[in-house]
Amino acid sequence: MTDEMEWAVWALEYLRDARAKVHDDFSQAMLELREYKHARGETWYHSCKNIIQTLYHFSMEFVEEVEVPSNNYSSPQAVAVRLEEYRLFVVEMRRELVEENSKYQASNKIDGSPFLVTVAMRHVVYFLDAVTYVKSEMPEGSGRKAEADDIALVINVSRRFHESVLSLGVHPHGGKVLKIENEWDCQYLFRSILAGIFADIRDEEWNPSVGGSSARCEFFLRNLRLMIELKYVRKNSDAKKIKGEIAKDLLDYGGNPLVDSAIFLVYDPLNVLRNPIAFQKDLGGPTRGLKFVEVVLSPRRGD
Repeated sequence: MTDEMEWAVWALEYLRDARAKVHDDFSQAMLELREYKHARGETWYHSCKNIIQTLYHFSMEFVEEVEVPSNNYSSPQAVAVRLEEYRLFVVEMRRELVEENSKYQASNKIDGSPFLVTVAMRHVVYFLDAVTYVKSEMPEGSGRKAEADDIALVINVSRRFHESVLSLGVHPHGGKVLKIENEWDCQYLFRSILAGIFADIRDEEWNPSVGGSSARCEFFLRNLRLMIELKYVRKNSDAKKIKGEIAKDLLDYGGNPLVDSAIFLVYDPLNVLRNPIAFQKDLGGPTRGLKFVEVVLSPRRGD
């Protein structure tokens, strides 16, 4: 398969067919969750419940559209980025199941696993194998595979930015802690995260003039042709202002010949945004001059 667009459509169709093949089995797993009333106080049960339900819906929503471009996928690059996000998402599910199973075996002094853990793991491995396979078929020589994986990694650490903030709350030896209280603090911490992954990070890079004014972004990863912006939410009324800022930034970035992608990390530590899903969907998707745009809300919310 030599054409990126051909690969992107094939990948989505393959995952759609893979999801259809296990739909009945998946539905049965959802029913089996209800039969484990006796285990609802166990941490392994809650992990299985969350993983089965999340994967059930996510695997279906991921292939809701198999056309490119579409509302979900603006380009083959967008498909490649989403696939790596998908893979990381499922890898984390597998890690959690292995951890919970080990805790169960240690506390019960047995080698076996709860049946529900086995069921959840079967589905996790199935989808991980499917995603890994379609990623392996991505055309070589296009330079997009490694680039897409790196962009997906930036999205992943962006989603977990709140966890990074929380980890700073207590110093292991009683030393001074770093408090994250405003957008400048966010930039300071996020740059340190990026620095552990990427060697070349340009700070506050200027964009070409649009309509007589020019804008600059917090971080520019030149090798990935990626702009990264951070926004700090204090109150729900900030949503309108931030949307306006992002809309303007997109115009600026779309006019920059060095930029293909943009990520906006919106940090909402107090969960004050009333409709986070609409907030993200209103600003994501295909945009003039950009092949990939992602609005990431941290901490991640599904309400």
